[in-house]
Amino acid sequence: MPQLADRLSVLATEGQPITFPAIGLALDTVATQSQDVAAGPFAAYLAEAVADAFDREDTQWQPAASAFPQGLGAQRSVLHLSASIDALLNSPAAAKAMGKALNSALLDDLHTHIERLPLLAAARLEAALRLAVGDAVTPFKVWQALEEIPSGSPEDFTERLPRLLGLSLDRWAGEDSIADTLRTTLQSLVHDEATDVDAMFELGCDLLRRALSANDVGTITAFLTQARKQFETAAQAEEARDDARAYAAVCDAVLAFSRHDTVTIERAADQIAEALDRREAWLRCTHEAAWLQPRRSAEIAWHRLILQLRAAARALHEDAWLDAWQALDTVVSAYRAARTVCPFVKEAGQGISRLVQPAIEDRFLQQQAFLAQLRRAAEESDQHAVHGFDTETAAALLNAVEAAAHRESGTDAIPAAGDGSDDDDPDGGQISRLQRHAPTLLLLLGERALSVGSALDDGQLRLVEGLAYDSDVARLEATDPLVVPQLDKIMTELSRQPAFVGETRRTFLALVEQTLLFLKSRANMTRTNLLGKTKKEEPPPFDYRRKPEKATDRKAVEADLQRDYHQWLQKGPLHSVVLVETEDDAMGRADVMVHFGSLRYLTEVKQNSTSNDRTYLESRYLTQTTEYSNTNAPYSQLLVLDLTPKTGSQGNLRLDEASWTTTHRPHGATTDRAVVTGIVAGNRVTPSVYSR
Repeated sequence: MPQLADRLSVLATEGQPITFPAIGLALDTVATQSQDVAAGPFAAYLAEAVADAFDREDTQWQPAASAFPQGLGAQRSVLHLSASIDALLNSPAAAKAMGKALNSALLDDLHTHIERLPLLAAARLEAALRLAVGDAVTPFKVWQALEEIPSGSPEDFTERLPRLLGLSLDRWAGEDSIADTLRTTLQSLVHDEATDVDAMFELGCDLLRRALSANDVGTITAFLTQARKQFETAAQAEEARDDARAYAAVCDAVLAFSRHDTVTIERAADQIAEALDRREAWLRCTHEAAWLQPRRSAEIAWHRLILQLRAAARALHEDAWLDAWQALDTVVSAYRAARTVCPFVKEAGQGISRLVQPAIEDRFLQQQAFLAQLRRAAEESDQHAVHGFDTETAAALLNAVEAAAHRESGTDAIPAAGDGSDDDDPDGGQISRLQRHAPTLLLLLGERALSVGSALDDGQLRLVEGLAYDSDVARLEATDPLVVPQLDKIMTELSRQPAFVGETRRTFLALVEQTLLFLKSRANMTRTNLLGKTKKEEPPPFDYRRKPEKATDRKAVEADLQRDYHQWLQKGPLHSVVLVETEDDAMGRADVMVHFGSLRYLTEVKQNSTSNDRTYLESRYLTQTTEYSNTNAPYSQLLVLDLTPKTGSQGNLRLDEASWTTTHRPHGATTDRAVVTGIVAGNRVTPSVYSR
């Protein structure tokens, strides 16, 4: 056994970190033996040392690591190859630096491996695809390999192909040259008994993705109809394809909106719920490659869709597609979360992983969903009265929304503002104004924002920008570097409780998702966008998050946070699902009670100027918060307005530090009460203050 392999074995046996310094061999010895070791059973251990060298930017050992890719190309074990790739791609720096050499080693002579070692060939192709998806290499060599896959390949190889082809379509659907080839290959796999079900499912996903990217109702419904056929066929062919059943039900539900078919929408919601519950049971304790595992937040998006479909079925009005836009907007979230991959896997707590989500051009859907939200805000202006959203603003907004809703859908592109000259561009001045006062509105609505902006003055426009910002933040991106991992963590912790199943799991997770997005929004949003701009002679609007500028200024109280959170829920995607009741609105307890049918969850709101320490806050408020769950599901939330001084705090808490899950069990009780806690920073100063 080479010295390098022997040292790797010793370190692994002793459970020590495997690094080149820990190996303790001379540089030339490591360089000489790396290629042989990479081809043998200790390849994964050597990959750990290589990844560590690049993570620490240890240039001394990086030349010795350069022999690793060539040696890995000679690896004949599927397990050793997969483990080595996982270890190496745990370091994005190593993947980027060695990507080209790895790509060549993995794809060279792939056809020979397909015939002789089909399982190994599939593992090599998957590893090369991970490099390309993660942008460690250009995708052209992988595209060539996918285009040249020989027909009649061994079953052990083709069984892995549908998911890889589907992932490639998710990533490069906009590249017509490769996308057409991928679709043709999937079509051919439909006629292979070993791959027919998986290929049909991936074709259905492709059609659904194209529907979500379409720019008119006719195209959307045409693609949905085709997708539904693929999903339904896959579900009937294989009992375990509950994901196909869920997507088929989604297509049924959206198509039913145009027919005002309440029965189908309700049935589809029940079918999705049943499929999700069964899929959770099927997948429990089964293995799936870590980089392909769907985000846990996908489950929340599916649950939110179920709630929305049921609410829409109960209140299906004349313009049924208003509800359909919101449902489709949630389908985008669910699909993106479920199909997002992590090509460079990072262990929890080791940093932010590179998440790659499907390329869905959903600007049209965003516009339609947000236009519906603006219409609702205009019709329910009393919900925003505390922020100066008066009847006059609501009337002007409603007229502008109606005008925007009737504009041609083919004019979404925003012309360049140029020099802002009205002679060159009649709308140039209006675009410049929108760029200054309502950039998020402009991003969401495109050219339609012109008709909205022209009907409102600057102050009203800033109020609408606040609604637009909230709407944009409320769309959870599957690649959000803080909210997604925090949601995953909270879901994992809550899932340990026996009562966290069924409708309770579905509804409470939907509420928690909105709470985390609220915390993110209120940590970022400026006073002007949140509250609007006042006239020169008027004082600035009161912002409960900011430190009072004068000793005589009003100080924030918990009721301010309660009202803000209440309105966030009313304006968000759960507006038609939850019933929010507040108690002692002026001061008092400042509670928010959210009802999902018979289930209810209390969000206890408190203020504290003493400490924002977790243990301290739990000792003061946890018992009271959990008391309200004694006659319903044992889940609740605690929001604390942190009024501790911020000038000497050296900054504020991150989202993952300001939110967590805890439990409380009274003396003599047998059931834990779970509480999701979040801190909203008050007494805040602008970041520039810390540099003075």
